[in-house]
Amino acid sequence: MASAQIGEPPSGSKLDLIRRFLRAAGIQDRLDTGQFLERLTLPGTPLFALAARKGETFGGAQRTADEALKSAYASRRQAWQEEYESHVNWEFTETELLNIVDFLEAPEGKHFLEGRWRMDAYIETNTEELVEQIVNEATAALG
Repeated sequence: MASAQIGEPPSGSKLDLIRRFLRAAGIQDRLDTGQFLERLTLPGTPLFALAARKGETFGGAQRTADEALKSAYASRRQAWQEEYESHVNWEFTETELLNIVDFLEAPEGKHFLEGRWRMDAYIETNTEELVEQIVNEATAALG
């Protein structure tokens, strides 16, 4: 199905649905916390390396890098909020959003979201050896 490609600003009722969608889908929490940026503070990243150079322990370096990143994110957080709200408005009609939100807020929708997360986690664990084989084969092909 193609996106609705709605260019005009949402009505008040649609904006309410957009915000309910962001909450129900778990997106709002990531926006509020900046969680989607956490990958930028993992070991091997410049932020982690800078924090580690300050004599931090491994866990301390992670926390210090995370705190610095979230502090820098705080003043820019609203930009992400507006981007998400704008895209959801562009992507879905009000009727589509109503149906999606009704589903996501229902027990079945909550189960769907939790089940999808569990499915991804279990499959990632169950395929670790396959990933290792793929990386080894790709490494050999490059070597």
